[in-house]
Amino acid sequence: MNVTETAAAAAVQLSETLKKIDEAQVEAFMDAICSAKKVFVYGAGRSMLMLRCIAMRLMHLGFQSYVVGDTTTPAFEEGDLLILGSGSGETGSLVNIAAKAKKLGGKIAVMTINRESTLGKMSDVMVEIPAYTDKVDMTDREMPILPGGSMFEQCMLVLGDAMVLPLGKKAGIPTDHYFSRHANLE
Repeated sequence: MNVTETAAAAAVQLSETLKKIDEAQVEAFMDAICSAKKVFVYGAGRSMLMLRCIAMRLMHLGFQSYVVGDTTTPAFEEGDLLILGSGSGETGSLVNIAAKAKKLGGKIAVMTINRESTLGKMSDVMVEIPAYTDKVDMTDREMPILPGGSMFEQCMLVLGDAMVLPLGKKAGIPTDHYFSRHANLE
């Protein structure tokens, strides 16, 4: 199989995985975003890159969204939401940050493969993405054509982009206002 055939097969697998996500979980996730004072995102590795994309989309919509660890990120406070992405749901740094956010009176939203994980159990809202990761025993799931946690990470990205229009509608933001917040010093 050549690279373009592999990419096409991966897109089919991505589509099939996304279709299995519980829409009620996604609705609760969007409600949590809409009701938060500020939204923070945090992850490790490629998951963090996907979450940065989601934070950017939230900013375009007009939400106060921040990436944990950036120099311009403000203090996390009661009423804020922390969105975490972890395939295994056991990433130590994320568990520590989640515990701190809870202690500060915030809510936790988690995107994970493993609902029974530490982060899954800590979450107020969770979107379970039924993808494969090589970091956890996944004998019950078919290994995808792409390596590692690629399917999970790409599902996070596509799901985040797919939430833009429904979030705008929920928040009463006209679609023609989205790009008024787009970077213009490019």
